[in-house]
Amino acid sequence: MTLTNQALPEGAPTHRISTSMAIVEALAQEMDRDERVVVLGEDVGKYGGIFSSTSGLLDRFGPDRVLDTPISETAFIGLGIGAAIEGLRPVVELMFADFMGVCLDQIYNHMAKIHFESGGNVRVPMVLTMAAGGGYSDGAQHS
Repeated sequence: MTLTNQALPEGAPTHRISTSMAIVEALAQEMDRDERVVVLGEDVGKYGGIFSSTSGLLDRFGPDRVLDTPISETAFIGLGIGAAIEGLRPVVELMFADFMGVCLDQIYNHMAKIHFESGGNVRVPMVLTMAAGGGYSDGAQHS
């Protein structure tokens, strides 16, 4: 049964959660399913992600799989790329889309091209996430 723009059938189970909690749930499911999945970025561990998008993952999976990084977007995106090439499945959180400019070299010259530059021999199975449009009046580079 396909449901598009229709109400759920009577008695159908529902699971209503926020977008952030859906992200946490999806990450946890993948981390349970595959021990190679790691999460890294600024404040993804103890703080739980800037919009709570990694809340509870550090307690559940530990510091070997949920890594807080220094404030160096270029460095931790490079870390994610290297980890992916070596067999991990990193989910790298770039805190805000505004920060993408400082690390575009890693994104478009390494993450996106290594597979093709290697003739298809090297893969970069990495997810890069970032928040955009939050607009919570926290300055020019954070909103």
